[in-house]
Amino acid sequence: MEKKDLIEDKFRSSFSDFEKEPPSRVWKNVQRNLHQTGPWSRVLAFLHLSARPLGFYLAWGGVAAGVILTVFLIGTRKHGVVRGHAYAGEARLHNGIADLFCVSDNTLPWDSVAYSRSAMIDNYGHFQFSNIGSGNYLLRITPDKTTGESDKYLPSWYEHDEKSDSCKLIVIDGKDVNVEIQLIEKTKH
Repeated sequence: MEKKDLIEDKFRSSFSDFEKEPPSRVWKNVQRNLHQTGPWSRVLAFLHLSARPLGFYLAWGGVAAGVILTVFLIGTRKHGVVRGHAYAGEARLHNGIADLFCVSDNTLPWDSVAYSRSAMIDNYGHFQFSNIGSGNYLLRITPDKTTGESDKYLPSWYEHDEKSDSCKLIVIDGKDVNVEIQLIEKTKH
């Protein structure tokens, strides 16, 4: 016969007062609840929030609602494009700046004018503003000071006006707008 080790004896005597193991049917129930099987097991696990705290699901729900709302608002907003050509006399303007201003009034003189953005005019006199929201706008063309055109022509507003308080509005309602602007000669005034 084999001799018993003293450590084993002490170990057995130390843990002999503990409760007995539960019956096997209890372990089967625990195992079934931990490892659910079937097509609905993942849905049920999600609905019972067994794996994550409630705050986690509320945070993800808030993020998803924010993304959906943002996509909806951006998708339904009307944007337009303002493009056109600037002319210095009979020829197209070579280089310059096109400035777009937003107007909040509906009557002359335009009192509530706010700068919106600028675009460069290329060598062919072309300019373009993209993603312009719906509203009323004023457009001013300024020839580049490095060209001889700035000596002959004044900065001009849409519809051949020299001053912003009498020029014509460009109305954008989600559609593209094409404009042609003729610069005013300095000798004319």
